[in-house]
Amino acid sequence: MAMNIDSQTLTSRIGRLRLKRCGSVPALTVFVAYAPTSDYDNEEVEAFYVELEKFYKKDHTFTFNVDEEYDRFVHHLHDSAKGAESLKTTKRRLSPESLELIRQRGAARASGNFQLTSELAKLCREAIKEDLNERRAEVLADAAEAGLSILNARRNFANFMTKMTALRRPDGIVTSSRRTMEKVIHDFYSDLFDSHVHHAIFRRMDTSSPLFSLPTPHLVGEERTAPGPDRIRAEHLKNLPPALIDTLARLFTRYLSECKVPSQWKTSKTPLLCKKGDVHDIGSYHPICLLSVVYKMFTRVILNGISKTLDEGQPCKQGEFRRGFSTIDHTLLRSSSKCRESTSGLCALC
Repeated sequence: MAMNIDSQTLTSRIGRLRLKRCGSVPALTVFVAYAPTSDYDNEEVEAFYVELEKFYKKDHTFTFNVDEEYDRFVHHLHDSAKGAESLKTTKRRLSPESLELIRQRGAARASGNFQLTSELAKLCREAIKEDLNERRAEVLADAAEAGLSILNARRNFANFMTKMTALRRPDGIVTSSRRTMEKVIHDFYSDLFDSHVHHAIFRRMDTSSPLFSLPTPHLVGEERTAPGPDRIRAEHLKNLPPALIDTLARLFTRYLSECKVPSQWKTSKTPLLCKKGDVHDIGSYHPICLLSVVYKMFTRVILNGISKTLDEGQPCKQGEFRRGFSTIDHTLLRSSSKCRESTSGLCALC
């Protein structure tokens, strides 16, 4: 449903009608054009269509919001994944009685009854401990009945994440303040990854090639990997419906033509894993950037599109850098040519 209508006269023969609709639905733009007749010469006809194309591209760029389009795609994908996962029956780790105690504890805390909150908190801890023990025994029993490794089943309950409790500031003082620790982390990695190198401006790629038009499931990558900030997993992209595949192809084409990407692709979830060394030293932690799976798929689409151009640009002396070749191919080629020159035999074991 349109909220209001905006009309504008661009030239004497071109007009624009924009219908602004409710909610997050993008506006609908209609161009009204009076095409030149046969009385016009070729230059005037060409100038008319050049102006029409200019206004169309300008309006198209103005109405296309990268983040809104991508957020809408993510919303539809989450709805599809939620509908598929809702068909599975998963048993909760906590019983309904434990969940009810947790609810009562929250209500008592909100009402300010600290004595009742303390009593309910003790009951919650006991109930949660009992539920987790029952769940642990059930999982181990299921693994034994299925003939799986009980050791691996026990390892799944272990928590291998080291909690960061304190960090050393640049002045040598160890602090446990959350805000100060965040500042230490931000300053350290900002200085580590910051770059002042000037980036050259490259020409835009031709997005009319079919290599950029249709993402395929084999470009998704490995499954069972941690998602990025958009919470899209590789499993979600493996079985996309045709409508979402077409939408994803259209978005990729627009990103290439507009040279813009969603802001969610520019951020990442970065957990810090402690290596060997002082746990209070920020340099002892190894950051792992969890990027968007859709972004990784986008880079593979670009790589498939430019691989042929890169292979053709490699000189003959660097043929081992082409896809499907290695230094072994050049070694065998040189060895066979030397053997032919010296009229000696060559024996190669593969």
